[in-house]
Amino acid sequence: MKYSVIKLLLKYLEQEGVKYIFGIPGKFLMPFYDELYNMRTITPILAKRHEGAVFIADGYARVSKQIGVCCATAGAESTNLLAGIGTSYAGAVPLFVLTASSGENAMKRGLFQEDFYDEIDVMEMFKTITKLSVDVSEVNYLSHTIRHCLRVALNGRKGPVHLNLPFPLMKEEVEEEIIPPSEYRLMKRTFFDREEIKKATKFILQAQNPVILIGNGVNNAKANRIIRKFAERLVIPVATTPKAKGAFPENHLLSLGIFGSAGTPIANKYLHSGEVDVLLAVGTSLNELSSSHYRGKLNPTKALIQIDIEPYQIGKNCPTTVGLCGDAHTLLTEMMYQISRDTNWNEFKPKMSIDGIRSFKKENSMFANEKMIYSDSSPVKPQRLMKDLRDSLPDEAIVFTNRGNSLLWALQYFPCYHPGTFLCNIGFSSKGYAIAAAIGGKIAAPQKNVIAIVGDESFGMNGMEIATAVNYNIPVIWLVLNNSRLGTVYSMQKFQYQGRYIASTFKRLDVVKIAEGLGAQAVQIEKPGELKEIMPRLIESKKPTVINAIIDSEEMPSVDLF
Repeated sequence: MKYSVIKLLLKYLEQEGVKYIFGIPGKFLMPFYDELYNMRTITPILAKRHEGAVFIADGYARVSKQIGVCCATAGAESTNLLAGIGTSYAGAVPLFVLTASSGENAMKRGLFQEDFYDEIDVMEMFKTITKLSVDVSEVNYLSHTIRHCLRVALNGRKGPVHLNLPFPLMKEEVEEEIIPPSEYRLMKRTFFDREEIKKATKFILQAQNPVILIGNGVNNAKANRIIRKFAERLVIPVATTPKAKGAFPENHLLSLGIFGSAGTPIANKYLHSGEVDVLLAVGTSLNELSSSHYRGKLNPTKALIQIDIEPYQIGKNCPTTVGLCGDAHTLLTEMMYQISRDTNWNEFKPKMSIDGIRSFKKENSMFANEKMIYSDSSPVKPQRLMKDLRDSLPDEAIVFTNRGNSLLWALQYFPCYHPGTFLCNIGFSSKGYAIAAAIGGKIAAPQKNVIAIVGDESFGMNGMEIATAVNYNIPVIWLVLNNSRLGTVYSMQKFQYQGRYIASTFKRLDVVKIAEGLGAQAVQIEKPGELKEIMPRLIESKKPTVINAIIDSEEMPSVDLF
């Protein structure tokens, strides 16, 4: 069949399950949006800023487990995507990023929004923060190029890819047969090394005091059920990295909560005890935040077994005894089979004691400052605010968080019980992320409550995207922790710079007026318990809603970030 260049691209995106494209129209993108108007099968969502469009696409991809799509026209609109794409690249989130350019015939002539004027090479910029960045110069190779982009984005460690289409090519026609995804990319990841599986299971079966550390790779591989079955059958305690919060239910007897610099006291004490003999790390690179700044305390006495989809992550930050490269679900399933071959499951007795784990958890708290979650003082303590939020939401509610103290409060005091219900952008750590990403998450899961926990500074950076939710009546709830300061920076200046505060405080934002000006409903709370009282009504209203929470500005998370 004959297709226009744009229609061919959209047909490929359509068969990958794409239902929405996030972006802002512009001069060189007009043929693209015109074809969207004609097709009517993919809905364009208009963002307020290009960075926000990427964040929305990122949130959509994380919740839907499908590829997110965003677009921008040439020049500064393309460079506005960079922070968002970097966030997705660091988080292994599959995105298809489309940009448009003036084309070679008009290059360096000073066209409005021209990419290459004054030697600003957008293509080279994108190469550093994507798995692939390509420019289409001939329509004859377009079909191959599109398939290659999708293959790269969705295979191995997933991530963003970038395709640039010159404006003059967009309406050209090509004669192509559209190939289904199963014929141009790997749909299942089932490879494994049996000998390494045998080594790993031998260490686990002989372990006296093993522990499992789960990273976000478990969520990406949809391996949550198999790892829970694995831990329960072998009676092995489980900790998670911050990004994997909720990947293992935090109310489970075997859960130790979060390990690392922003972790729970119980997880850090257990893994730093020096008594762990075998550590199974699944889907984590053991980066700075999840390994207590690489301080050498994460050294099991007998073996560190690391599972990751990317070979270069194995042994990168901690010496690895056995490295298993591949899909976490596949490898854990095969490890279960191998253990059943090596033992009689009916007679197998785990070396660890349920009573021993229960006793350890009774003697050690999940919370660094547990008494504060019951505080009745005003302004409300952030620890108490997190408890009130947890008590007022269904277990399956999805929470997005920003970097900074808002993330740290949520990590430490907002327990999660289901995978995929806690989403954060640790890695590239763009501020303002959660405000926009939550919109994409709600589009992907309209039946679930979606909450964004953000600081007032991040609200100032990307709060305009609330108008995007209002425009499409997307009922996200934003909880703004308002303390008139850059929380993490203020904490660093207090403890590391002897209280020399500079450029870390500001006049309090009137968040309610701003939100109402954007068309959202807004409320303000200052006292403990108020959030629990109003949340049912706010959820029932099914409107975009901003909650301005005035919190105790002197409270700081118990975390080692310095």
